[in-house]
Amino acid sequence: MKHPILSGKFRLLRFLAIWIAMGLIFYVTMSNLTPANKKFLFVDILGQNMIMAGLMIGLWYPIKFMSWENQKLPMLILNHVLLYAVFASTWVFLIHLVLKLVFPVSEINDYISNAIAYKIPFSFFAYIVFVISVYLLKYYNSYIEKKEIESKLSQSIKEAELTLLRNQMNPHFIFNSLNSISSLTIIDPEKAHDMIIKLSDFLRYTVGYGQLNKVPLQKEMDMCEAYLEIEKIRFGNKISVELQIDPESLEVEVPSMLLQTLFENAIKHGIYNSLKPEVILFKTKIENDRLELIMENTFDSSGKNHAVGTKTGLKNIKERLRLNYKNLAIFETQTIDEKFVVWINIPLNS
Repeated sequence: MKHPILSGKFRLLRFLAIWIAMGLIFYVTMSNLTPANKKFLFVDILGQNMIMAGLMIGLWYPIKFMSWENQKLPMLILNHVLLYAVFASTWVFLIHLVLKLVFPVSEINDYISNAIAYKIPFSFFAYIVFVISVYLLKYYNSYIEKKEIESKLSQSIKEAELTLLRNQMNPHFIFNSLNSISSLTIIDPEKAHDMIIKLSDFLRYTVGYGQLNKVPLQKEMDMCEAYLEIEKIRFGNKISVELQIDPESLEVEVPSMLLQTLFENAIKHGIYNSLKPEVILFKTKIENDRLELIMENTFDSSGKNHAVGTKTGLKNIKERLRLNYKNLAIFETQTIDEKFVVWINIPLNS
């Protein structure tokens, strides 16, 4: 821990200015209460305050290492008594030396004898206040440092959790795409070629932007277009996508890979198990300083063709929203007839 007074020029000047101001106030008070010579009193009070200020700057070093964490209470008290004795005796000696150097000894002896009566209580009070201030500052700095460490640790854990959740989203899509490419190389090499290009575009995005925590919605849409082109090659006319995008929403930052997971969930549970064409509708709008994202997909609810699944993708989305926005994000799902709806509402500035 740096010296709280010497760590900055303005701190030192402020510290000395406080002691000078206290000295002037003390001088005015004492000159009205005592018949002491005003010249003696002025030099005495101003000198003792400046000497005490200098001594207290040095006292910080031993007091810094004297605490009940590393010393037993009796030893701590004894150390403070000894330190105060050294401090008080040095302070009294130096101010008396100054007085004797400024004024003739014959004139100043009586004043020194009378002034010693208030110097000891004053030095004791000043020492106690200074020690308490040092301890309070020490524990305040420790508290701030602890909070900073906790904040950094919490952020590290959050980033690790987000990375884990992101990593859970990509592999099975890539495996499915590679399997589709493998099949297309036999039955339709041209489509396989197109699918490889689209897959490379998608992977380029995940390497460039997918590792970021948040990206503009426009970037997410660009990536999702590459993703949807791949899925259209896989499913052909079975998939129909409608987009209703508010232009203002394209600049809003959202968690990376969020939309891809929404589209992937809609395709997996709406189109993959359906024997007829299904529709995916994605809408965005800004209202009351919040971004609203709506994903709707139709699905075939008839018998064996409809699979409920584990909803891992939706759980990941919900967890990522919690990590990014805490309790400020809203995530809801609803099934209406043969339509599944995901509704997300997040603050713009968070």
